[in-house]
Amino acid sequence: MPADIHKDELLEAIQNDGPREVVKQYRHNLLPSRVLIDLYSEHPERDVLLFLALYPTVPSQVLEDLADACADPEIQAAIATNPRCSHLLLVRMAREGGPAVRAALAANKLQNSKITSELLNDPSLTVRASLAGNSTINDNYRAALACDPEPAVRASLAFSAKLPAEIAHALSADNSAVVRAAILGFGRVDDELLQGWAASDDLEMQRLLLGRSKLKPELIDTLRFSPDPLVKNAVKDLYEPDAAELLARAESDSEPLRAETAGYSALPVEIQHILAADSSAGVRAALAANPKIDEEVALLIATSNDPAACRALAGNPNLPESVKIELCHHESDDVRLQMIYRNDLDEEMVNIFVNDREDMEAIAHLALKGVTFTRTKPELLEKLLAHKRPSLRAFACAAEELTNSHVRKLTRDDAVCVRLALCENPILTRFALTELSKDWNPAVAERAREKLEQLPETDNDTEFNEPDGEETLVSKIVNFFK
Repeated sequence: MPADIHKDELLEAIQNDGPREVVKQYRHNLLPSRVLIDLYSEHPERDVLLFLALYPTVPSQVLEDLADACADPEIQAAIATNPRCSHLLLVRMAREGGPAVRAALAANKLQNSKITSELLNDPSLTVRASLAGNSTINDNYRAALACDPEPAVRASLAFSAKLPAEIAHALSADNSAVVRAAILGFGRVDDELLQGWAASDDLEMQRLLLGRSKLKPELIDTLRFSPDPLVKNAVKDLYEPDAAELLARAESDSEPLRAETAGYSALPVEIQHILAADSSAGVRAALAANPKIDEEVALLIATSNDPAACRALAGNPNLPESVKIELCHHESDDVRLQMIYRNDLDEEMVNIFVNDREDMEAIAHLALKGVTFTRTKPELLEKLLAHKRPSLRAFACAAEELTNSHVRKLTRDDAVCVRLALCENPILTRFALTELSKDWNPAVAERAREKLEQLPETDNDTEFNEPDGEETLVSKIVNFFK
C-alpha cells in the first residue's frame, strides 16, 4: 500500500535524515509515483537527486532523465544499481559511464550477459575486480576472468560465490600467492576438491587450508597425517578420535604416540589407568600434566614413587584439592618445592609444610614467595624467631602466638624486612605500633603510622594484646594484682 505522505514532508525528511536513510524508511512502505515525479520536477538539489537515483520504485523515465541531466559519479552509480533502470540505459552506461559507474554496474546482480560481456575486458582494474566478485555471472565469464592478467581480479573471483571445480583448481595453481591464499583459505568450493588439496603433497596448500574458518572432520582427519609439523600441530586439538582409536594408541608400540594420547583432553578414565601404568616415564608424565586427568588417576600417581610423573602432576594447573594435599606430603623435595610455588595453595596446605613437616627450607621458600601464615605452632615459632635467616624471622612475625617478649625482641631486630613484617600483624597494640613508628627506617615507620591510623579508638595502651588461650607470665602477674 502506497505511503500517505506529502511532497514537502518527504523533502524535509531527505534534508534532515539524508537520502539513504529515507530510502531505507520507505523501501517497503512505497512512495506514490506522483510524489516522486513532482519532487524531481521541482527540486534539483543533489540530495533529492541522489534519493531518486537510489529509490527502488522510482519511474524509469525519471531515471533516464536523471542519467542524462546529472553527471555526478555517485548519482550515476546509484542509477546503475537501481532495479528500475532500463536495459538500454544500462548498456549505454556500460559503454559510456565513468569507472565508478561501470564498477557499480559490474557489481549489480541484476545485470544481463550483454552488459557482462561489455565489462569483461574493461580497461579499469576496479571494474573487472567488481565483476569477478559478482556471484550472478555465469561460469563462462568466470573462466575468462580466471585468466585475467591482474592478480587482484583473480583474487576477487576466488572470494566470490561457489566456483566450478575446474576454475577453483586453476586458481589453486595460480602464479600469485595472494590468489592461491584466497581460493585455498576462503574460496567456496566442493568438499571433494578440498579433500584433494588436503591429501596432496603440497605443503603450501595444506598450510593455506588452515586459514578456513571451520574445517570439516574429514578434512581434519586428512591433515593430521601431513608431513608438515606445523599443520599436524594446528589440527591436533581439532581431531576427535573415538574410544577404540584412543585405546589402540594407548597400547601402541610407539612411545611418542602414547605420550601424545596421554595429553588428549577427552581421554576416557579406563585409558588413563592404562597410561598411568605405562613403562615409559615420559608417557606417565604426559598423563600427569593433562589438565583433564581424573582425580582417582591423579591420586594414584601422587602416592607413587614416580618423581617425573609427580613433578609433572605438581605443575598441572587443574588439580583437585585431595591431590594437592597428597603432593604436599610427597617424599621428594623437588615435588614439594614445585607445590610451594603454586598459586592456589590454601591454609591447610601451607600448614602441612610449616607445622606438620617443620621443613625450614620449604618455609624459607614460602617466606620468599610472600605467603602469610598465622598458625605457626609455639615450638616451631621459637625456632623460627631464633633463626639466623631474616626471611624465616619475617615469616614468623605473622604468627598469632607471638608473646610480649617476642614483640619487644622483633621491634629491635637488625633486619628491616622483619620489622616491616611485624607491622602487619593485627594483634599489635597502639603501644607496639607507636614504638615501630619511631623506627630509623622510613618504610617501617611509615607502615607503622598507617597501621596506627587504622586502629579503633577503643584500643588500649598496653604493650601487646595477648593471644587467646594460655596466659603468659606477664599477663598472670598483671591479673593477680587487679
